[in-house]
Amino acid sequence: MELFRDEALRLGVPQDEVERWLGTILRPCASLGPGKPTDGPVAGRLGGLPPIPEDEPVPNLPFLASVDLAAIPPDATDLPLPKEGTLLFFADTFENAPYGDYRDWSRLVYVPAGRPVAERGPGGERPPKVYPGGDLRVVIDPSLPNRSDHIKGFPHGDELAEVWWDYSYEMQTGGLVQIGGYPWVENNDPIPDIEHGPGDWVLLAEIGSAVVEGDMGRVYWVIRRDDLAAGRFTQARAAYDMTG
Repeated sequence: MELFRDEALRLGVPQDEVERWLGTILRPCASLGPGKPTDGPVAGRLGGLPPIPEDEPVPNLPFLASVDLAAIPPDATDLPLPKEGTLLFFADTFENAPYGDYRDWSRLVYVPAGRPVAERGPGGERPPKVYPGGDLRVVIDPSLPNRSDHIKGFPHGDELAEVWWDYSYEMQTGGLVQIGGYPWVENNDPIPDIEHGPGDWVLLAEIGSAVVEGDMGRVYWVIRRDDLAAGRFTQARAAYDMTG
């Protein structure tokens, strides 16, 4: 984080505040991208058909990505993730107005380890688009807020967030899927802005616009920490934010 530290000090942020920001705000996240075999283990896939249990209906929504939780290193996030199982992410960010009820345009499915699955689509007369598939490799990245709106106790929070906005691309791998950490916020922070009620809400996953050709937004899934620890993935909420 030397680049971050040097730039924050150059902007005049006191060193003790910089160190406190890095010591208390910095979080790890699992960053998943196409990469090379030397970049990290395969921990998921983009697109294709979802590997879903044969006795479970396939959501009639575009399938974005799957994440194998057993392949996520234990120290990759500060989330109480299950040690195994697969997360399947579905979202339609074009036809179903992603600013409406998240249940109309998104779905998160958790498949426990050992449950038989088959790759299949929903069928029907108007099946959703199938995006090109490809392996996702995981690395552990640092994560910091790029907006300081909801962080208290840091007089220079705006400057610190600005440094991350300007230089995060030099400190992260730029994965297409992020598990844990902070959301990248262009307009609306998905954690405090969703009408999801009280609780310790955290970012479970963020999927960037590069996954969906022609889309200029990000899809986030947020969940209460205690629901995540208990494996209650049906309690997750989705949000969408335009970028660019």
